[in-house]
Amino acid sequence: MALMGLDLGTTGVKSTITDNQGNILSAAYREYETSVPREGEYELDPSVVWSATKEVIQESKKFVKEDVLAVSVSSFGEAFVAVDDQGQPLMNTMLQTDSRGKDELKDLLTRISAEDIRNKTGLNPAVTFAVPKIMWIKKHRPELYGKIHRILLYGAYILYKLGNVDAIDYTLADRSLAFNVSTNDWDPDILAAAGIDRKLLPKCYRLGTVVGTIKPELASELGINADMKLVTGAHDQICVSIGAGTIDVGDATDGMGSVDNISPIFTDTSHLKENAKKNYPTVPYLDNKYTTIAYMYDGGTSLKWYRDTFGFEEVQAAELSGVSVYNIFDKYIPKKPTNLLVLPHFSGAAVPYFDEDARGMILGLSGATRKPDIYRALMEGVAFEMRMNLDNMEAGGMHVNHLRATGGGSRSDTWLQIKADVFNREVGRVHMKESGTMGVIIMAGVAVGLFDSFETAMKKLVSIDKVFKPIPENVAFYNHQYKKYQQLYAFGKKLRNL
Repeated sequence: MALMGLDLGTTGVKSTITDNQGNILSAAYREYETSVPREGEYELDPSVVWSATKEVIQESKKFVKEDVLAVSVSSFGEAFVAVDDQGQPLMNTMLQTDSRGKDELKDLLTRISAEDIRNKTGLNPAVTFAVPKIMWIKKHRPELYGKIHRILLYGAYILYKLGNVDAIDYTLADRSLAFNVSTNDWDPDILAAAGIDRKLLPKCYRLGTVVGTIKPELASELGINADMKLVTGAHDQICVSIGAGTIDVGDATDGMGSVDNISPIFTDTSHLKENAKKNYPTVPYLDNKYTTIAYMYDGGTSLKWYRDTFGFEEVQAAELSGVSVYNIFDKYIPKKPTNLLVLPHFSGAAVPYFDEDARGMILGLSGATRKPDIYRALMEGVAFEMRMNLDNMEAGGMHVNHLRATGGGSRSDTWLQIKADVFNREVGRVHMKESGTMGVIIMAGVAVGLFDSFETAMKKLVSIDKVFKPIPENVAFYNHQYKKYQQLYAFGKKLRNL
């Protein structure tokens, strides 16, 4: 018995097939490109995404003899596909970074207040979400808008193409700006204010729900058994939390990829409006629990910047020895905390600021500073930025006692110890770094009855291979450094405005 997980990103799609113990049997990946037709416009061709998805399904199944019981999808959020009554895309997707919809957002806020939207959705209104862009299509492409049969965020689009199913999970619907997190359905007041017809949107389901079966003709084309079930997945960061085994209130997932994201588990929604103002959304999770998405742009990418800027010799050595260059960097990193301060806003500032003009800085350089000092300081800067988010979440009723780290960055013992010291909390490393893939496998398995609950599946398939505990003397030093760090963003903003 096998299960399939699809991991859908803005730059590529991956298909992974596992057995019912979570062991990977095969995997396939395809990249695709985004386009920039004009300044401020960022697009993705949904037809290319669908073709790539079919290719990875077909390729991954070639190496697996067992039938695939079910497939589930992890997907990036906000962006959507407008399809006609034949299920064909009517236009390229406007990605979340696309600036179209700014005027429409202003218009929306004259008809329904930002406070009302925050109370209903747990989101701070922004042009990144789907609703302003749908309004833009209606205003600027009315003939095309009139042909729309369904508006589908990407995970829902793939399920629709696989089996003509009309379904979206709560966590992905939440990234639209039209989903009410109290009723777990589309909000009629927001839709009315935006002028969007409810019939254009799919039905909302809990994640991990069987919603259909693959189309027979498509199953034949892809070499898949015709009874493969289609299961609602989730927003990619939520899939990471499920795949990390994060289920108890007070625990949090730290996804350490290119982006660094912390998602805690909580039940107290009394701070929903205040958290939304600070850009911490309230996202439905499992068993009447909630989570949020607190991320910074330059987690792993800050170390990639170091590699590309300072690491020429180490890259050559890594190629000759066949090891990861990051293992070489870790080997020479200072064992003790540095006196440097790094503001890791190399690509702008994400939560809670959403300041695209923010820039990074390195403070405290001297003639004695060496490359490895800067490398460790970058790790410390990421940890300080995420501690700031932890403090904000704590003030908003989202308490974190322990963290479960996953992703490529979590393979570094040094970085996890730095985080344990800066956060003054235990950090456990999840054994499988690609937790998003494990998350959709778990959802598929629970949906078809291989596991009787998410908790059972998590305990069976997910484990912690090492726990990093705070070192008291490092905690004291970092507490002092953190007070300085808290001034850096405001200082940088002041300099920009001179």
